[in-house]
Amino acid sequence: MKYLIQIFILACVFQAFTSRAEDNQLKITGYGSIIAGKTFGTVDDPINLGKRRDETFTADFYDVGQYTNDINFKAESILAVQGVYTVNSELSITGQLVAKGVDDFEPEFDWYYVTYRPNDDWTFMAGRRNIPMYYYSEFSEVGYAYPWMRPPANLYWWQITQFNGFHAAYNFKLGELSHTVTAFHGDERDEQNKEMEYYEVLYGNTNVTRVDEFWTNINGINWVIAGDFFDVRLVYFTNDRDRTKFLDDGSVEYSLPFSQRFMGVGGSINWQAFTLLFDWNHVKYKDVRGTEFPTYLLSLVYNWGEFQPFIAYSKADHERTAVPTDDLEEHKLWSAGVRWDLYSNVAFKFQYDHFTDQGYAPKQWNYHGDARVISAGIDFIF
Repeated sequence: MKYLIQIFILACVFQAFTSRAEDNQLKITGYGSIIAGKTFGTVDDPINLGKRRDETFTADFYDVGQYTNDINFKAESILAVQGVYTVNSELSITGQLVAKGVDDFEPEFDWYYVTYRPNDDWTFMAGRRNIPMYYYSEFSEVGYAYPWMRPPANLYWWQITQFNGFHAAYNFKLGELSHTVTAFHGDERDEQNKEMEYYEVLYGNTNVTRVDEFWTNINGINWVIAGDFFDVRLVYFTNDRDRTKFLDDGSVEYSLPFSQRFMGVGGSINWQAFTLLFDWNHVKYKDVRGTEFPTYLLSLVYNWGEFQPFIAYSKADHERTAVPTDDLEEHKLWSAGVRWDLYSNVAFKFQYDHFTDQGYAPKQWNYHGDARVISAGIDFIF
């Protein structure tokens, strides 16, 4: 019944627009992925010592899309439909409905925002969108937009990826380079955060029934510089972070709030038949431990007609500057695969990933565990 209600509401909204619109005022597009994958063996269970468990590869940290030894079609498969209604030459309204395999394909409005473009230089947006924290953040679920099966999961792993707020972007040129500078502000109050609830279960905290994650006062700037053969994106933002746990006895646990800082540099360089993709990011908590998370990605792609073979390496660390120690979370990911453009809007991909958990085992920081996974599927746009 929930599916029918949501589809009915969406149809009514679109019908209301189209009934008063001229041709081409309502544009409907979409994207999707159908992906299957599996891991290969077992590993020592870092939580239940003395036992073995299937290798587990988390392809999507935010939605906890995972592969184990059984073939899984739901971890990353997705279908999204986006409608853009053009009110006039300056104003438009965008809504995006997304159905994910990890949610049993239950549709949900993921994006909804208003865009005001008074001229070619300025763009203003208000509503719900992705936080522009990584190079691929604003289209990380559009598999057709990049060569890999997915952006490396050990970089794109934060509990919050979207927010409700405002964007103001200014476009200009300096010499041969194009620039887009975007300022953004907003917040996100995520009740029943799937990623944090998963970690509670992983560590055996079965008395935790719900985890709420709050990112407030998100304030940042995004600067994109593009030339003939390269583009670079710089980002800096800060926010306040809070977390609340609900227990099965009715009690509530409140975390100690703190602020965090995120900065990063990502981009692409094209040289003849090769493309180099890179992303470096650094997150720092303003907490008593001086917690920091440095991460980076390097990927080389060979453009050979409709084929794009690639390799990629990503690394994520966990450090504490107030209480220095190397005995924390740490992992790396090697990936290799190929993209084959079957049609102008459909691509087939095959990928092998080798995830190595280098976390400190005596204190169970190696809770991810090593994993080897193969995945294959198609990405499409329409």
